[in-house]
Amino acid sequence: MPHSLKLLPWYLENKRVLPWRKNRDPYPIWISEIMLQQTTVKAVIPYFNNFMERFPSVQDLAKAPESEVLEKWTGLGYYSRARNIHKAAKALASMSQFPNSYLELQELPGLGPYTSRAISSQAFGEQVGVVDGNVIRVYSRLNNDFELWWNRAAQIKIQTWANKQVHGVNPSDMNQALMELGSTVCTPKSPQCFLCPLQKECLAFKNKTQKELPIKKPKKEFQTWSWQALIYIKNKKIFLTRDHEAPFLKKQYCLPGQSKRLKDKPLKFDFKHSITCYKIFGSSRKVNSAPKAKGIWVLPTDVSKHAPFSLIQKTLQSLEL
Repeated sequence: MPHSLKLLPWYLENKRVLPWRKNRDPYPIWISEIMLQQTTVKAVIPYFNNFMERFPSVQDLAKAPESEVLEKWTGLGYYSRARNIHKAAKALASMSQFPNSYLELQELPGLGPYTSRAISSQAFGEQVGVVDGNVIRVYSRLNNDFELWWNRAAQIKIQTWANKQVHGVNPSDMNQALMELGSTVCTPKSPQCFLCPLQKECLAFKNKTQKELPIKKPKKEFQTWSWQALIYIKNKKIFLTRDHEAPFLKKQYCLPGQSKRLKDKPLKFDFKHSITCYKIFGSSRKVNSAPKAKGIWVLPTDVSKHAPFSLIQKTLQSLEL
């Protein structure tokens, strides 16, 4: 029995009311999909609403300065996403229409296999399945599959399975149904199997292995770093540079500083912060000399427009700036 026969009625009855589901406009679908990477639905909604209010169309986003786009992204993290959105908006603004296939969409900055398929299926009805963390979890449990899902061969198999799920049905609804099931019922730690419309088909439920699946991907080992930020102030403005030596926040505006990889946590530090695979133990000091690097001078109130990172905010707060 095709999973769609049970899953689609369940989805249409239980789907959450979300602002990007109001219509099939590809622009809000695209923005929501990028925001939802690394962030929960609940956390994304206010950011999405504020972003769309300020940039209601692709053209509005393309015309805006990067600093304003970053400011509206502040709090979501992973700021390369915002920069790629801005670059893609500029490319889209020059096109006669929004690309309607996942192959075309993948040519835009920041759009990978998942995001491009999510947009093309939801906005344009392209018959392609989507594979995100929720779908991987649903697939692994339904099939009691203990393969290393992050390996290339397994990814191809899961994508093939996802494509089959949308065959002959509304791909927008079916893709969202699978993701909704993973997000609200087939959850990572406490799956609510008694609510699942696919319980009878689920091999993991039958074998009582649902909490073991999917296999956990090994985490990257954290690196420990010390970082002393150098605060240059001139005419009540703070110096920011992209030409800094820190391995984190590469190519982003940041405070200049001195960084060093450590074997152990240092005994003295003013604050600590984590970025991807880096554990950072920070301190800061004001510098009276002129900076040697190229950069920009900004008012303290404008720092977040150019460097909207929690690490920078913590650094300035440690000096009460």
